[in-house]
Amino acid sequence: KFQGPHSVTTTPDDEVVIVDRDNKEVIVFDKDLKLIRTFGRGRRDGKLNDPVGVAVGNNVIAVSEWSDHVVKNFSLQGDYLSKFGSRGSKDGQFNNPQGLCFNTKGLLYVVDVSNCRVQVFTDNNMFSFTFGCKGSNPG
Repeated sequence: KFQGPHSVTTTPDDEVVIVDRDNKEVIVFDKDLKLIRTFGRGRRDGKLNDPVGVAVGNNVIAVSEWSDHVVKNFSLQGDYLSKFGSRGSKDGQFNNPQGLCFNTKGLLYVVDVSNCRVQVFTDNNMFSFTFGCKGSNPG
């Protein structure tokens, strides 16, 4: 059961990956929507506290943590791999990261909500560039 689904994406194998913010977990279904695994609850490093965004690319499942101000990476099987970011407004820091997506070149785009920008990272979690700023005009 869902308590607070926030984001959805799919894997290259057509698995459906959902972040449930209130359950603090990632839920994965096969292409026939049969539950195959959950992760993010009760693990030390991989424990999710406030997950809101999810994306799949570069053989990882990336999950944004709203109040922890980080992005956590998991294997496609749900094993914790790494995290990056911290609270702040400098390059590579976040203030409430939310939406995530990978482009075809493997770059990860992260919506940095309270800093009013989008940050872009390489496949090894290195900051690449940012765009956008606070205001009412486009970009």
